[in-house]
Amino acid sequence: RPMENWLSPFESFWRSAYGNEECYLSPLTDILERKDEYVLYAEMPGVSKDDFKVELDNNLLTISGKKNIHEKREDEQFYRAERQCGDYKRSFRIGEEIDKDKISAKYENGVLEIVLPKAEIAKPKQVEIQIK
Repeated sequence: RPMENWLSPFESFWRSAYGNEECYLSPLTDILERKDEYVLYAEMPGVSKDDFKVELDNNLLTISGKKNIHEKREDEQFYRAERQCGDYKRSFRIGEEIDKDKISAKYENGVLEIVLPKAEIAKPKQVEIQIK
């Protein structure tokens, strides 16, 4: 798989929250290749579009934000808290085969979709060879 390395995870971490520790999450992702583009899907259930950002900096595509689900109230006590919350961050190194000016993203039903169009140099080309 020749294009596998450019999307290898650069930074991905998770630490559970007990006591005063913060909880760090890493969105689960699927990456697929189409003829003219790559598409990255990141699961982000329960996260508002305003609570995360997508950035590209020096060939590093980063999804980061915060997921808050527990509002602590004085009159409540948790008996069980299994839903994950806290800061999250996931980065992917991308290469020259991506047209960085045409990257787009949309968020719907808890899934972030990032479309990474292939640059002209990376698109497969079929060339007919003349027989002499």
